[in-house]
Amino acid sequence: MTKANKCYAYFHVAGSFDPAQITERVGVNPTKSSLEGSAIERTQMVRKCSRWELHSRLETTATLEEHVVDVLNQLDEKRNAFRQLSAELDGVMELVGYFHAYYPGLAFERGVIERLAEYSLSMDCDFYYLCDEGRDSPAPVADAG
Repeated sequence: MTKANKCYAYFHVAGSFDPAQITERVGVNPTKSSLEGSAIERTQMVRKCSRWELHSRLETTATLEEHVVDVLNQLDEKRNAFRQLSAELDGVMELVGYFHAYYPGLAFERGVIERLAEYSLSMDCDFYYLCDEGRDSPAPVADAG
C-alpha cells in the first residue's frame, strides 16, 4: 500500500537575532524558533544563525497551495509587522513535500503571488520523491532555493 503524500509550508526568517525579540515585535508566537549558537539536537554542532518560523496549521494531507494560503492568512493578522520584518530579514516561504504516490504539481493563482510579493518573500521548495521502492533515503525532486 502506497503512503499518502505529505506536505507543509512555513514562513521563516534567519539571522543574528534573539527569537524572543521577533515574537515581541510581531506579536505572534512562533511555531518553532532557535537561537544562534545553541546546540543542534542529536549532533555535536551548534546553530550558525537564529531562526523564527510560523507554520501552516493545516493537516499534511492538504495541498501545498492551501498551506501557503494558510501561512499568508496568519501573516495578514499582523500585516504591517510581518511586512517590515520580512523586508528587513529576507523572509522566506518554505514549501516541503514528500511525494509517495505522485507529484501533484504546483500552481499559484495571481492573488497568491501578489500576497507573496507584498511580504517580499522568497520561496524555497524542498520536494522529495519517495516512490522508488528500492531507495533507502529520499531523493530530491526539486530544490528551487
